[in-house]
Amino acid sequence: MDYRPLGRTGERIPVIGMGTYSLGNSTGERRAEEVKAIQRGIELGMTLIDTAEVYGNGRSETLVGQAIADSRDEVFLATKVAPEHFGYDEVLRSCDASLARLGVKFVDLYQLHWPNPRIPIQETMKAMEELVATGKTRYIGVSNFSVEQTMQA
Repeated sequence: MDYRPLGRTGERIPVIGMGTYSLGNSTGERRAEEVKAIQRGIELGMTLIDTAEVYGNGRSETLVGQAIADSRDEVFLATKVAPEHFGYDEVLRSCDASLARLGVKFVDLYQLHWPNPRIPIQETMKAMEELVATGKTRYIGVSNFSVEQTMQA
């Protein structure tokens, strides 16, 4: 597996990761297969796992948590907060809810999923910085932002 640096963090992550957008809505045997698929990906070196609180209304995070329960230290775990939760207190609550669903004490990367022009980005970023300061995430980032929006963040 090839690895690349994550920005200026010094962290090296695999160039191929696992997205979990469509996972978590199943039950029974299908759910067990999804868990095994994530675990097999980790065995093959796809240790970057990306999820979000909106994927399956949180069920994707629950599935990922189940899949990585015995391999958390091997995984670079990324999740995202939904734009409707970009208020300061809502960001903090959303992160806590994601951590609970994932069954972890911290995530490696917590991202803003989409821009939300109705909530000042300074308020949102203040909450994101608080999450770093309290150890609930190691890094923060944005997803689906333009260059200009990224610079503002």
